[in-house]
Amino acid sequence: MHHLRDALLKPSPKGFQDLTMSASTAMDQQDVRECVARGEFDELRGAAFYNRTWIVTNRYCVVGDAVDSLESHLHSLWHIYYQLGRHTSHERPEQDRLVLDILRIQGLGPLTRPVSGLYGVDIARTVQGTLWNDLPFLVTDMTDFWIQDCATMSAAQRLNLSAFLAKLASTRVSKDRICQIALVLFRSTFEDGRRDLGSMEKPDEEDSHRKLSDLDIAQLLPAACAWIKEASHNIIQLSDVSWNDCPSTIGQGGQIFIESELGSRSPIGFTPWRWMYWLKRLHEIREEAIEANEKPLEECATSAIDQMVSDVKDRNSGILKAYQTGGDFLHQDKHLLCLKN
Repeated sequence: MHHLRDALLKPSPKGFQDLTMSASTAMDQQDVRECVARGEFDELRGAAFYNRTWIVTNRYCVVGDAVDSLESHLHSLWHIYYQLGRHTSHERPEQDRLVLDILRIQGLGPLTRPVSGLYGVDIARTVQGTLWNDLPFLVTDMTDFWIQDCATMSAAQRLNLSAFLAKLASTRVSKDRICQIALVLFRSTFEDGRRDLGSMEKPDEEDSHRKLSDLDIAQLLPAACAWIKEASHNIIQLSDVSWNDCPSTIGQGGQIFIESELGSRSPIGFTPWRWMYWLKRLHEIREEAIEANEKPLEECATSAIDQMVSDVKDRNSGILKAYQTGGDFLHQDKHLLCLKN
C-alpha cells in the first residue's frame, strides 16, 4: 500500500528531458554557490524574486511555452532560496524577507493565457500543482536539499536553514507539506538509535565527507529546536489530525520510536503519540546534558520543552486528550507529567 501511495505522490517521469537538462542545472547551481561564496546575497535574491519568476511568467503567458519546459527555472528558483536560507542568519530580518518573497511569489498566480480557440484560457498546471498558487517543486526540492546536505553543513548553516524552513512552514504554505522536513529532522534527532550526546561548544564546520550517522545530538538539536520555536503551533495542529500527506519514506518513524510503546500506537506522519515521544526524548536529552555538564545543550532542550508544553496547553490540543485517555503507561512516565492538568 505504501509503495502505491508513494508512486502517486511522486512526479511523473519526463523521459530524456531530465538527462539533457542535468548539465545545465549543475552549472546553474555551481554559479549560485560561487555567488554565495562571494557574499552576493542581494544579487541572488533579486535574481530569484525578479529574474526567475519573470522568465517563467513571460514564457508561459506571452511566448506560449509548455509548462514542462519551464521546470528547470522553477528548480533554479528554489535552489537560490535554499542557498540564501542556509547562509542567512536566522536572527537577521533578511531571512524573514526571504519567507515574504516566497509568499509574494505565490500571490503572482495563477498563470493563464488565451486558448487558440474562441473561448477559455489555459492554466499553467505542472505535475505538482498550479503556477504560482501551489509553488510547484518547492516542497520536494527543499526536502531533497535537506536530506542531501544536512550532514555536511556547518552547525550555523543547519540552524539557519531549519529556521528558514520552519518560518516558511508557519505560514502554512504548500498545504503544510513543508512540515514533512520536520519529520525527517525529528526522526534523525529523536528516533534513529541512541546517538552520542556531543557538545554544542565543539567546532562544527562544513565537512563534505560527513554522513548523517556521524552527527551527534548536539549537532542536530539546535535545528530541531528551531522548528519547535518557529512552527510549534503547526506541528501541534498536524499532530492533532494525524497528518501524513507525504511519502511513507518521509513520514515513517525511526527504529527506537517504532519499538517503543508510543510508537506501537502511532501510524506514520505527525500524531499525538509521536509528539509525546519527542517531548519525552527532549526530557531525556536534558537529563543527559545536565549529567555531562553541557549547559548550552541543557538550555536548548529546556527551551523546547517549555515551548511545546505551553503551546499544547494554550491550544487545549487533542494531544492532551490523547494523553489523558492513553492509560497508565503514559500517566506513570515522569517525562510526561508536565501534560497533566
